[in-house]
This record gives sequence, C-alpha cells and structure tokens, in this order.
Amino acid sequence: MEIKQNKKILVCGAFGLVGSNICKALERDYPDIEITKSKCDEFQGFGFSGLYDYIIHAAGYGQPQMFGKDKIKTISLNTNHTDYLFRMLKKDGKFLFVSSSEVYSGAPSPHKETDIGTTTPQHPRACYIEGKRCGEAICMAYKEMGYDVKIARLALAYGPGTKKHDTRVINEFIEQALTTGRIQMKDHGVAQRTYLYVEDCAKIMLDVLFKGKDVVYNVGGISHISIFGLATFIAEKTGATVVLGEEQLNGAPSSVELDLGKIISEFEPSFMQLSEGLLKTIEYQRTLYGK
Repeated sequence: MEIKQNKKILVCGAFGLVGSNICKALERDYPDIEITKSKCDEFQGFGFSGLYDYIIHAAGYGQPQMFGKDKIKTISLNTNHTDYLFRMLKKDGKFLFVSSSEVYSGAPSPHKETDIGTTTPQHPRACYIEGKRCGEAICMAYKEMGYDVKIARLALAYGPGTKKHDTRVINEFIEQALTTGRIQMKDHGVAQRTYLYVEDCAKIMLDVLFKGKDVVYNVGGISHISIFGLATFIAEKTGATVVLGEEQLNGAPSSVELDLGKIISEFEPSFMQLSEGLLKTIEYQRTLYGK
C-alpha cells in the first residue's frame, strides 16, 4: 500500500510489548509516517497537539495480575480513553483498536469473528473483558458516524520487548527458570493455548489498519501447546525443573484458539515457529536478567 507523505500516526501503549513492536515495524516498513508515541496510562491533557491521520490504541494491561489491581483504570483505558482518542483523529483517518480474544470468554473455541462471548459483569476478569467489549462498541458507534475503524482481537502475543517481572505465563516461566532454576506452576497446566510471535503480530496489526477490507479481525498464532508443554520446553532449554501446583485458577480460559481464516485469506501472514520464537524470547530475557 502506498502511504502519502506527511502522514502522522499516534501509537498509544507504544512502550508495551505489542506497541513497541508496532513502532519498530512502522519505522522499518512505513518510514514516511511521523510517529508519536504515548505510554499506556497517559490520558486527557497529555500534551499532544493537532489531529492524526492514524491512531493505534494498544494501551492497556495485558497481564491479568496488572489489570486486576486497578479494575476501574483497566475499564477506563479501554472506554474513556478510546472515546477521547477518536477526537484526535482526522475525519478521513484510520483507527485501530487492539481488543482481545477474551471478548469470546464463555464460548467454545476456535472463535470466529462472528462468535459472541457468554460471560457476565460478575466474571473475575470482567474489568478486562467488558472493558474491551465496550471499547469495541465505542468504535462501532464512531464507525456509524463515518470513521474508518478496525478492531483487532488479539490472542497471546509473546516475544522480546517485555519488562522485568512480567507476569504473563511465558515470561513468568522464563524468569523463574533463569533466576531460580525451577518453574513453579500454579496447577497441572492442562489448559491449551496458541501463541503469536510479536513481530508477526505487529505486521498483521499494520496490515489490518492499512489494508483491511472488514472491521473486526482475529489476530493470533497457529501453534498449539498446553501450559505444561510450555513449561517443559522452557525447562529443557534452560536446565530448569518443573514443579506442578494444585491452585484453582480463577476465571482463566481452558482453551484459547482463534479462527484465523480472515487474516490468512486477506494478508497471507507468516508465522514464526513457536520453538524458534521461544528461544529468541529466552535469549532476550537472559539479557534482561543478566543471565
């Protein structure tokens, strides 16, 4: 896609795992676009001026322990913040809202974009699930007003770019393996997951924003692995041992898998093998923790 010069993009959440890799992909593949970067929790009055040709709203907490600590803020980042950002978008601009596969919570996987979740506002993770769902509703309301809106329902991006003590399961397992020599699992790890390497994620996100023909897209990986399998692989590559737990995890899905037919047919993305991506992530975290 040809991008006209002198275009401006605002990336909110630009210093998180997904946002930082989106910025790298922009700098590499779209050098003519001027990038403004915003932190996750910056909100009204954060000093940006003018209107933007493109806005990516990737701000929010992807770690369950983080989004559960301040539930009101988690809701606000996905709702109030979304509404405010549309006021900074040119009427002929493009907006990408990074949503989550958790909007499908309660429905059997693999999830298609037309599927509907069945959770309630009383769900333990409702601040995140309902916040993303309401954020999508805000996007659709602006679409009815004539804005070009894209929604990316992301599932489980991983890779280099996280900060120390990130509690998402891959990062937590690697940190434990590198710093203690043992991976302490919370349960027996039977839950199934599919993971998407973050560089692949960033490219797909930009394809959705710039080239997408539809509004809602699933964005995820094609790997299949159990939490126990994940722990075992990381342990083998780091020399650590795995210790099973007996905790009952509150609200975590038993399976996360997306139907990727739409992005595959439109964009023909490439997917890094999970084993290769995990090795790159382990090496990144060796540097992060001085190991």
